Amino acid sequence: MRTSSIAKSCGAVVLYAVAAALVLFSFAMTVEADNPAAFPGRRDNDGAFGALLCVGIAALSAAVAVTSLSRRLLSKVVCAAIILMCVYRVVGVAGQL
Repeated sequence: MRTSSIAKSCGAVVLYAVAAALVLFSFAMTVEADNPAAFPGRRDNDGAFGALLCVGIAALSAAVAVTSLSRRLLSKVVCAAIILMCVYRVVGVAGQL
């Protein structure tokens, strides 16, 4: 029983780390679109689609992590923070689509 609890906790930590890294990566993908004057010339801007993909996978991994640790308050708070950052990114990227 204790071994499975430790395994679930470690799995949730890994999923939260992946979700946080994907949210940060979604910011990095849209640097060019956020500041087009710094990048002269016409270029295809597919960063917004990639950012939405990263945000979607991050929200999914955070949801999976919170379901594996549904009794922990800290897990719910971390999941809510990641979901709020995902919503913030979707609102910020929506104008670039």
